[in-house]
Amino acid sequence: MSGPPSGRGVLDGAFTVLGALETSGTPMRCAEITRATGIPKQTVSRLLTQLEDHGAVTRVGERFTLGSGLFRLGSRWSGARLAAVGQPVLAELHRRTAATVHLAVLVDDAVCYVAKLVGRDGDVAPSEVGLLQPPAGSAVGKVLLAGLPQERRKRALEAVTDRGIAKRTRAALDGFTRSGVAFDHEEVSDGLCCAAAPVLARHGAITGALSVSVPASRPLPPLTDQVRAAAKALSRLSGTVSP
Repeated sequence: MSGPPSGRGVLDGAFTVLGALETSGTPMRCAEITRATGIPKQTVSRLLTQLEDHGAVTRVGERFTLGSGLFRLGSRWSGARLAAVGQPVLAELHRRTAATVHLAVLVDDAVCYVAKLVGRDGDVAPSEVGLLQPPAGSAVGKVLLAGLPQERRKRALEAVTDRGIAKRTRAALDGFTRSGVAFDHEEVSDGLCCAAAPVLARHGAITGALSVSVPASRPLPPLTDQVRAAAKALSRLSGTVSP
């Protein structure tokens, strides 16, 4: 009789299967999922049946892919709801600046992009909605780090392997507290500059970061007041989004 892999429960096995489908990006056969996860084929088959019953996976012939049930669940996540509520603000900032606009939140001390609108210069930013990235270096990361309790922020920075980036991020946090805007001058990607401002909850905590990204050849200072104003507008709307 087969069961979940040693040391794993059913839930862990189910998320491992979902992770394999996410990584693949294309429908997979049961045998392919078994090879990718190391979970016995009989267990994978049973998990796929249960996940399909709940809409978490969809059968495509003899293959499986992620299902719409995950979207329905994910749409209730506070980060997704913040993106939905803030869509008019992001669209207006995009129209006014013609820059690439990002909205990001913090997930387990990593930056998670929840919205992205590509600017007139094309997709200049190495980002993707749903992608997790280290917070150090990026403008949105600096804003989100500034909202962390001191000890948690310290741990997040200590985890940065590039000490130069960690040192510059610490220094930038001091500047952010004074100006309300954080910057990235080609720290994450050559030729890319960004400015970000905080999205605040009603009680003043930083719940997100709104940014504009432009090529280094384009002046960034003229955009800072606009991103700051847009972040304030989104902060007023975000009161309808609970954690």
